[in-house]
Amino acid sequence: MVLYNPQAVFYTMPLALIALASYIDASKYEVVIIDARLEDDADKRVLDEMNGAICLGMSVLTGAPIKDALHITDLINSRFPEAHICWGGWHPSLFPDETLSETCVHSVVRGQGEIAFAEILDRLVSGRDLMEINGVSFKKEGEVIHNKERTMVDINTFPPFNYDFIDVPAYERLSGRKQIDFISSQGCRFRCNFCADPFMYKRGWYGFSPHRLADELEILWKKYKFEHVHFQDETFFTLGNRVSDIADEFIKRKFSFTWFGTMRADQGARLPDEVIARCKKSGLERVMIGLESGSQRMIDWMKKDIKIPQVFESAEKCLKHGIAINFSVIIGFPGETEDDMNETLNVVRALRKMSPEFRVSIFYFKPYPGNEIADQLIAEGYQMPKGIQAWSEFDYVVKGSPWIPERKFNEVENFKFYQRLAWSKPGLLLRPVQSLAKWRCENANYVLPIEKVLYDSLGVGNKLS
Repeated sequence: MVLYNPQAVFYTMPLALIALASYIDASKYEVVIIDARLEDDADKRVLDEMNGAICLGMSVLTGAPIKDALHITDLINSRFPEAHICWGGWHPSLFPDETLSETCVHSVVRGQGEIAFAEILDRLVSGRDLMEINGVSFKKEGEVIHNKERTMVDINTFPPFNYDFIDVPAYERLSGRKQIDFISSQGCRFRCNFCADPFMYKRGWYGFSPHRLADELEILWKKYKFEHVHFQDETFFTLGNRVSDIADEFIKRKFSFTWFGTMRADQGARLPDEVIARCKKSGLERVMIGLESGSQRMIDWMKKDIKIPQVFESAEKCLKHGIAINFSVIIGFPGETEDDMNETLNVVRALRKMSPEFRVSIFYFKPYPGNEIADQLIAEGYQMPKGIQAWSEFDYVVKGSPWIPERKFNEVENFKFYQRLAWSKPGLLLRPVQSLAKWRCENANYVLPIEKVLYDSLGVGNKLS
């Protein structure tokens, strides 16, 4: 059987497909993972591998990956009409009816997929239909059937990830670093109402035990000699005791690689100072904190369940121990006032002043289904894309929002550039320009932006931290 990762602009390893391939019984099935991002001729490779294969599985994200997934689906359906085609991942989980009714896809796995997909394969081999496989939707005689939801399973019952299914050095070349991507947990326990995670995993969460995690990484390091581990967990720091034990395992085993993890501001604020210190000693290089807004009113409205002081408390702890931070904020929520936006920019300024190793990415809000905000907007008449072709054009990264005035949008765009210039690592030649950039950010004065024009013309604007 073949697992296919569609074309996409990001370079992370196809961890969902690795998880599926690692779970499937190797004594019964030969599994091949094909990543379109690595193939000179993905069509030919898929056609070659699908000759005699029982199933084609894909993990499909919303947006551009849908286009390639549709193309490969149609190609395989036309050449191998007897082959079963199954989609899983975020988009099919949110839109199983649309996926099945508008494409040649035969089945959809909703949510956690390891067990459900393995059961699909066993049914295909035995000639039985897919009735009563929890978490699966499928077509039967032209009708879309939805089996009941599957209860999330503790991932510690799953086998280790087998990276032999992919070309690890190829992904290192894409990322420009000898790193390995890894997921140590599934799910998210939190209730943010702009996020689809609560829909996907029903606020469930399971994480590998510290000992198991260290065992797997030790085996992988001996094989691939990577220098960095990028944990792709939704919330790596969910359990403070687990994080502490992971750090202890890394230190005990004398791991030489660095690592990156995702952290909520409240988690960082609660984490004892000595645990942060052990994380640093164990190799923690950088964390990512989703601030979302600098306005407490907006944070409360989106049910983020953090407080602004916790953001700065987490930042102070990381600064003390030399841990870098990537912050992210979103501007342009419905109902967000200019005062709210100004509060966000003020918090960004304050964080950037703390350290050149504190980076802030500013995004604009774009509604995506599977959460309270989107449901409310749809009820009020907001038009989401209609049909799977329209969703293939969806782009998460947009400039502007229907809920942000054009004048404010222009100010934010200027601020995004100048905050990177103002508080990046200082250089002798940069200092005069940085001083001017800081003045612009402090005074929201972007008249005659000659520095921006100069940096854009030299093509270095996007390289600023």
